[in-house]
Amino acid sequence: FFSTITEADNVVLEHCSIFSGSMRTVTTGDPLLAALHSNRPENTAIKPQNHNLNLINATSTLWRRRWTAFASGSKPPIPVSNNTDIRDSTEQIWLTCFYFSWKWFSRLVSCYLLLSLNLVAVASEYPIPSTYACEDITNYYSPVKHLRLKGEALKRKLNSIIAPHRSLSYQEVWDALKILDAADIDNPEASLGIVEIYSLRVVSKGLSGKPQGWNREHLWPRSYGLTTVPSLTDLQNIRPADVNVNSSRGNKYYGECITSSPKCLRPANKEAASDTEADKRIWAPPKQVRGDIARALMYMAVCYGFQQPGGSPALRLSDTPNVENREMGLLSTLLEWNEVDPPSREEKLRNERICKFYQHNRNPFVDHPDMPNLYGRVSFQDVLLIIIVMIKEKN
Repeated sequence: FFSTITEADNVVLEHCSIFSGSMRTVTTGDPLLAALHSNRPENTAIKPQNHNLNLINATSTLWRRRWTAFASGSKPPIPVSNNTDIRDSTEQIWLTCFYFSWKWFSRLVSCYLLLSLNLVAVASEYPIPSTYACEDITNYYSPVKHLRLKGEALKRKLNSIIAPHRSLSYQEVWDALKILDAADIDNPEASLGIVEIYSLRVVSKGLSGKPQGWNREHLWPRSYGLTTVPSLTDLQNIRPADVNVNSSRGNKYYGECITSSPKCLRPANKEAASDTEADKRIWAPPKQVRGDIARALMYMAVCYGFQQPGGSPALRLSDTPNVENREMGLLSTLLEWNEVDPPSREEKLRNERICKFYQHNRNPFVDHPDMPNLYGRVSFQDVLLIIIVMIKEKN
């Protein structure tokens, strides 16, 4: 049947029940015949033989044409004749769904690419990270080993090493503190408690964020320039602290008050360690962790000592702390604390775990604290220069 049909025929032959496996036999009086005839430029010669085979060939031609139209971006085809019901509704619905699904998929891919470009742009504001992994201490600091740098040039070079690192969310900070400040430093995952920075008490990990428990203390206060990540969630600067003690400290800068003065409280809070001190401006932590805090603040001044991503101001250390200028202190006191309280095993392990499991950077002041007695009579840049000298001597 229809033995004279060729590739030039733009007909729609969809009366065959393809999905059920049967074929419709077209008779002389069938409306399909009129539809076919109306689409040919000349009369159709009909030969009632091999009708099923010719019908299948015509239908295959239709499918090829529809796929060609779809691939070219055209909309799903419409029926040739409105007078004849020759559409396969299942095929039409399937093609339409596929068409709109492809459009939505393309839009999602475009959004993803735009977001990726934006993240790359933000990341590009940081210096290029060190070539070596932070676990390799010797090579981690190699960019400054053979350079005779000092002052801002030295600070900037150290910044290029430690500033590029992974940023954490606030929830990740909670989880990290339970490991980094666990009471059992050799088995932190199994330890049930953490050590509070100002009271030195061991409290349950489960009391995190509770009114009578502990929260996250920013050693460098948020009001002194910590406006966004990564500085806001840097683990080198965050420690667990009793809720009430943390509130008492507020944004006081670090120093030692005159204990004979009636304005100097000792301890700084009834929940704090006995050797803590405080007045209206100054806060002195327990002697056991004064060096730890000094090195953490020195790290912050180097890591975020230049313009931060998003336009956040640079952080600085000085002997004249000022919230508006983002200057924290007291620098001379911090240098003294670094000298009299060298890094403990707990502090070194903490630095190592921050490098290995979380941020993938290090605190150079924990790795190289060896320096002469400074007592604030040299600049912070000179301190950095001494660190580099010690690195060279060790290697």
